[in-house]
Amino acid sequence: MPRHTFSRGSFFGMTGLIATVFCSTLAIPGTAFSQSPRGVYSIPGNGKKIQDPVLTNPNVDGISLRQNWADIEKTEGIYDWSYFDGQIIRVAAAGKKVLLRVMTMGGRPAWVSSAVKAAGGKFFKWNDNGVNASIPLFWDPTFLAKKKDLIAAMGAHYKNNPTVAIVVTSFANAVTEDWNVPHTPDLVTQWERLGYTTANMLSAGQQLIDATMVAFPNKWVTLAVGGNGTALDGDEQEVPRGAVDTARAKWPGRLIVQKNDLSTCIPVAPGTDSLYSMIWDYQPDVAGQMITAAYNDSTYKISCGVPLDIGIALMTTVDLAVAYGEKRVEIYEGDVVRYPVAIAYAHTALLAVP
Repeated sequence: MPRHTFSRGSFFGMTGLIATVFCSTLAIPGTAFSQSPRGVYSIPGNGKKIQDPVLTNPNVDGISLRQNWADIEKTEGIYDWSYFDGQIIRVAAAGKKVLLRVMTMGGRPAWVSSAVKAAGGKFFKWNDNGVNASIPLFWDPTFLAKKKDLIAAMGAHYKNNPTVAIVVTSFANAVTEDWNVPHTPDLVTQWERLGYTTANMLSAGQQLIDATMVAFPNKWVTLAVGGNGTALDGDEQEVPRGAVDTARAKWPGRLIVQKNDLSTCIPVAPGTDSLYSMIWDYQPDVAGQMITAAYNDSTYKISCGVPLDIGIALMTTVDLAVAYGEKRVEIYEGDVVRYPVAIAYAHTALLAVP
């Protein structure tokens, strides 16, 4: 697919910038919103209570809540929204916004896999960092139907909740809700044997993005993008770009594009010939998520394995994100609590993005 490159000055050194005020507005279904949510979104543990210091921190703009599908719908058709409900009440009282993320693949209920098997569906299998993993095919019709039912039920429950600002959508997510299509040479062969095609992937993406847009007509929808290598599609960006282009044509001004691997070693903007070129090209509604929690990480993943003061690493990473025009960055709760200076810096920088 074609690439577009630009030249723009860096946004490094954001401490002197003046924060702008973000006003969220509800939109009529099918119309564009004013602008995508901004600022620092703290990520608590999966299904865990938000720490009080996060809610009282004025430099935290929102909370990224996440929970496994298996904990929400233990029995098909019976939904338990108590975790989300309880935390959303607390976030609303703090005057912040919420991003909702359901872990739909690695966190799927056992009954979903059973339904896929009963319908004759096939599974992709691989070794995920030493663990034998198995998932329904991304385009499996039974899996898609069950996931769309979940999305519809979730929309019915939260579409009119003013605290919920953003909802995550995904379709190429082998483990979490991040983009992940395992594509080592041996796995490419397995994908092809199981019927992988670019068209199948794009169809799955369109179905799930459309379902999310319909279920949440007054919310922003965010999609984490990534690459599939070159062996599956010829161009590793063909599927993510195709999915985003289709969604933005059909639902203008409603889809946020993000990458969930922010660190000090991402390519410098505009990210030409890298996956980050998508973030540059899909401005202004773009965002990011830190690659991991930096606190207590002896591998220093946030700084490419190089020991670096975590506060400095966080601020440097935010500078890189801002240079791509990212307006929102998700930062893990442990880092939000322990590095308030970096969080204040990030808040100011993100609210000042043009």
